[in-house]
Order: sequence, then structure tokens, then C-alpha cells
Amino acid sequence: MGNLASRVEADRAARDAARAAFDEHYGVLKADIEERGIAGRIVDEAMDQAKDMFDEAVAVAETHPGVIGGTIAALVLWMLRNPIIAWIEKMLGPVVEKLEEQDRD
Repeated sequence: MGNLASRVEADRAARDAARAAFDEHYGVLKADIEERGIAGRIVDEAMDQAKDMFDEAVAVAETHPGVIGGTIAALVLWMLRNPIIAWIEKMLGPVVEKLEEQDRD
């Protein structure tokens, strides 16, 4: 029975230590919520995540500048696709008309 009693005492000590750690963490969290509020905590967390994402994007851009340049060029071409297509049709219009005339003849 002595072995069982010592095991119960050890388990109680572990439980009390875990409870003390939890209470300490809970107290810090509760004080922080009272100080900043839930909205303040959410805003701070969102800002931290945004900063981390920006830092990662900068790191990727510094290590792969060609990929970034190619992506920007592709986006510009895509945004200007209609004027570019119109310009090509205008430039090739006479050639297409001549070919169509030759096909009719």
C-alpha cells in the first residue's frame, strides 16, 4: 500500500504543478484581454501575420528576381491584351484582306 500512496502523492504533485502552470498562463491571458480587449488581440495577431507574410514575400523576391520580373511582365501583357490584339489586327489587316482576295479569285 505504501507504493500506491507514494504514486498517488506523485500524481497529485504533477496535477498541482500542471494546475499552477495553467493558472499562471490563464492569469496572463486574462490580464492581456482586460488591457487590450479581444479586438485588440485580433488586430495585433492579424498585423503580425501580415508582417510575416510580407517578410516572406520579400525574401522570395530577393532570391528569385527573374520569377518576379516574369510574373510582372505576364500580368502587364494580360492587362494590355485587348489593345495589343487590336494593334496586331490593325497591322495585319491589309495582309489578311489581300489573302482573302486571293482565296476568292
